[in-house]
Amino acid sequence: MLCFVKDLQVNTLSSEETSRKRRAASDSQVDISSKQICRNGSRLVKEKQLMTVARNFGKSWREICRLALNVPSVKLKQIEGDHSLHVKRVFAMLRYWRACQREKATAAHLHSLLSQDDWVLPPESIGFLLEMD
Repeated sequence: MLCFVKDLQVNTLSSEETSRKRRAASDSQVDISSKQICRNGSRLVKEKQLMTVARNFGKSWREICRLALNVPSVKLKQIEGDHSLHVKRVFAMLRYWRACQREKATAAHLHSLLSQDDWVLPPESIGFLLEMD
């Protein structure tokens, strides 16, 4: 009746194989956390930092997004449609910028972009991006 059961292959791991797989899994977790630190030693910008920056954007946020952070107008319009509150719009835009930048989305890089040309944000509002945590 259950003849097919004897034909099934049973995969059992020895304790050595199990230990090896656990070590490999923990090594991959270390790799993930090491990705938080970029080659130049600066950390990737965190959501908490993005929210703090978003609270400091004024009415010219669209101009800053377009010119300093190179966020497309189409994306800005989408964000405006998706979020009614100013801070949430800016936060969503900063998250979009971070996703596009990937490894380049460091706190120091964001600080440098927001510290140049006509859209300079006050140093006291973004200075924390240069602090090491």
